[in-house]
Amino acid sequence: MPALKARSPEAGAALYELEARRNAVNENAFRVADEMIAGVRTRGDAYVREQIKRFDRVDVDPILISARSVSVDVTIAKAIETAIERVTAFHLPQMPSSYTWEGVTHRVRPLRRVGVYVPGGRAVYISTLIMCAVPARIAGVREIVVATTPSAASRDELHHVCNLLGITEIYQCGGAAGVAALALGTESLERVDKIAGPGNSYVTAAKARLIGEVGIDMTAGPTELVVIADDTASVDLVQADLDAQQEHGPDSAVICICVGKPLDVRATLTLIADSIDDALAITDRIAPEHLSIHARDAEAIAARAQNCGAIYCGPFAPPAAGDYIVGSNHVLPTAGSARFFSPLGVYDFVKRTNVITLSEETLRAIGPMAQTLAEFEGLPQHGRSVCARS
Repeated sequence: MPALKARSPEAGAALYELEARRNAVNENAFRVADEMIAGVRTRGDAYVREQIKRFDRVDVDPILISARSVSVDVTIAKAIETAIERVTAFHLPQMPSSYTWEGVTHRVRPLRRVGVYVPGGRAVYISTLIMCAVPARIAGVREIVVATTPSAASRDELHHVCNLLGITEIYQCGGAAGVAALALGTESLERVDKIAGPGNSYVTAAKARLIGEVGIDMTAGPTELVVIADDTASVDLVQADLDAQQEHGPDSAVICICVGKPLDVRATLTLIADSIDDALAITDRIAPEHLSIHARDAEAIAARAQNCGAIYCGPFAPPAAGDYIVGSNHVLPTAGSARFFSPLGVYDFVKRTNVITLSEETLRAIGPMAQTLAEFEGLPQHGRSVCARS
């Protein structure tokens, strides 16, 4: 697509098309997810085995296995260990704390059992396992189970990560059936309280359908990257960032917003903005998963960006590094949901409860006002319940 002036009708139409495409409902994905959920709900592991045979073309028995003792190449082992160390260090300060105010305690406790969905199609995404399991462990989650494809579950590297993070359960089923098994439980798999980890459209559809029966992190869609580039940007580095995100698949959205003059880059959409202000306005409208800033005063520009999952400042902060080794989390909001969702973190693996203990004196002081509000709302029994104690 040729570069478009950001304020032109053509650019407006292109942005509208982008928004419509990424928010479109995939009816086929929901149909498949509904079928998988119903099958797991009624037939459990037997149905799961049939889906593994159907999609992965292997017979798996047992489906649930334990992480085994393995040896891996020293180079990959060092990379895994460094990633875990850095992700741990970054996420440790996120742990929320309980507090008490005037007899009301806000109590923070970890979820008991969490499922991590690890995509295992063209690759084995051990980075996703690290990004999900490390903050869960920091939160204090006692039980973490991994759901992934049989081919991914056979890899020593995945078992190595599980061993390092104290994960003992691996359920060898990917896709919507794997998500359904985590949410509903089967004969061999105890259900989890929450599922974290991105996947394809079928995984996303299953997670969306199961909200209420299980907690989910977010409904993640295809990856997105916006690059803001001015005349100081290196075309080669901008293209490298665009190519890296495009590598996830043909449905990836990679957008370059050039300030002043166009760059000769390959992208889903290239826009020419008159100023940084215009570039930021477009970025906040798109609300991308990743924002990469190749421009003067990148950190100052980043401070003004409102709707982004993760922001990478300057030529030495490639988004791909954030996918693996920086320490920040790569499970990020997509499809415009960065307007209201946040990156995955420790706070996603705790539950908060309010515990109320009032003295007779306090209730006597505030009770009449509760009665006043209850009567205004047409709920007189609420008021009587309060005042019966004072």
